[in-house]
Amino acid sequence: MKRRWLVGMAGLAALSPLAAMSPGCSQPKPECMVGTASYYPYATKFTLIDGDAESPCGRKNGTVERVGMQTYNPDANGDQIPDRETKLVAIQTEEFGGWYRGGATIDPNPDLNAFAIGTFAALQPDDNDICTVPSLAPAEVVVLPAGEGGAGGEGGAGEGGAGGEGGAGEGGAGGAGEGGAGGAGEGGAGGAGEGGAGGEGGAGEGGAGGAGEGGVGGAGGAGDDGAGEGGEPPLEPGSRKLEWSNLRVYVTAANLGNQFEAEVTYSEESCTARYKVVGLWPLVACGNGGKPDDTICQDPLSGISPELKVKCAAVDPAQEETDHFCVIDSESIPAFK
Repeated sequence: MKRRWLVGMAGLAALSPLAAMSPGCSQPKPECMVGTASYYPYATKFTLIDGDAESPCGRKNGTVERVGMQTYNPDANGDQIPDRETKLVAIQTEEFGGWYRGGATIDPNPDLNAFAIGTFAALQPDDNDICTVPSLAPAEVVVLPAGEGGAGGEGGAGEGGAGGEGGAGEGGAGGAGEGGAGGAGEGGAGGAGEGGAGGEGGAGEGGAGGAGEGGVGGAGGAGDDGAGEGGEPPLEPGSRKLEWSNLRVYVTAANLGNQFEAEVTYSEESCTARYKVVGLWPLVACGNGGKPDDTICQDPLSGISPELKVKCAAVDPAQEETDHFCVIDSESIPAFK
């Protein structure tokens, strides 16, 4: 009976002239956020705005790279209680993440991070629906000379070595044997014995899956001075740094962080280049027989908002065989049709 009475009153209120005079409801602003990056990172387009396009630092010009982002609240007092008044965002490129996860022998210094991190200027978007992160601590990976140094971590120690998981060192670490096991020996990684034994699919001086004398191994093994047959050439030793700034994310109830723009400075030992970066979420592949297909990006079933101005672009335009991803068809956000 009571429920029926409440429903009847609600119906009367809707018909009453007073109902038209009551204040309307407005949807509150969402909190600043980014696209969920766990499985679907952003497809980001790099455009060179300062620096030598022919230098190693200018190689990203015109390319598309997968970039992951994640937001979180820090501990308020180190007591694992989140500080709800502060929101951080972390950014990591696929390239830096790959190096960190074993694609290169890197300095294990805990003060170096493969990701950049910064703080949102406010918890909610501004009047233009933009969430801003003015500056971020840089992402930096220091590549060590192959066969030298070593990375600390798990495992025991070989003769004259310090190492860890996939680490590097003359002498190796992480297991047993002259030359190490489980880490990197004098030319070896991922196995055991003098000179190390390979990880995936190979062994020998030069190793596989880690670092050898002058080389980086991989699936299929590696020789004395380089990568395995058909593999990537070893990286030159030294620092690689990405300094992000002016990160702007578009956030509304209908567009929850699905587009961002930023500037980033990429530097190596001998050069520096600055880029404008525009990112689209979620990541959608759009190649069709090795060619770009814009219709895939504009398909409502792709997961990309049909309101956005998008196109299909090559990951590396300089390569004949390359992947293609949907990207924002603009140099700034918001980018609507």
